[in-house]
Formats: sequence, structure tokens, C-alpha cells
Amino acid sequence: MAIARTSRYQRNATALVAGRDGQLRLAVMHRRPVDQSLRVSDYRWRDSERVDDVSTRYYGSESSWWMYAEANPGVLDWTQVAAGQQVMVPRGVA
Repeated sequence: MAIARTSRYQRNATALVAGRDGQLRLAVMHRRPVDQSLRVSDYRWRDSERVDDVSTRYYGSESSWWMYAEANPGVLDWTQVAAGQQVMVPRGVA
């Protein structure tokens, strides 16, 4: 199983695990939470902005929004970010 470079699971390991039926299947393993030391840029959210637009602007991929979601655990709903809210955008992690 190849994990896409833009996937939020790109740094996770994969392993064969047995399902309830006893069949082996390839699964993405969970990572332990770790403290992160990131280079970040501060970004102020604009009115009517969407997560995929900001992700494309910073990372070149609309599906890479998870990188700034991980750096901002206080934002629980990325579809409802208030205009003017400051968020941290990690650099050099893609």
C-alpha cells in the first residue's frame, strides 16, 4: 500500500493485521503523539476562505490541509474558521 505524499498518514507505518474473520490485510498504524518543533508562518484567516484554498496556496495540494490542522489543535472545525483568526502554517513538512 503506497501512502500518498500529501496524505496526513504519510509518516505512519503500515503492517499486516488480522481482521475479525482471520484474514490478513494491510493497515495504516497509528503514531504516538509527539511534541513538534516546527518552523511556522503566522497567517490571519480571511473572510470566506476555505481550507483547501489555503492548503493549495502553501503546499500545492488541496488535500494537505491536515498539516496546518496538526499545528493548530485549538481549531476544532476547519469549515468554520472565523475571519481574522490567526493560525500557524508549518513550513518544510510536506
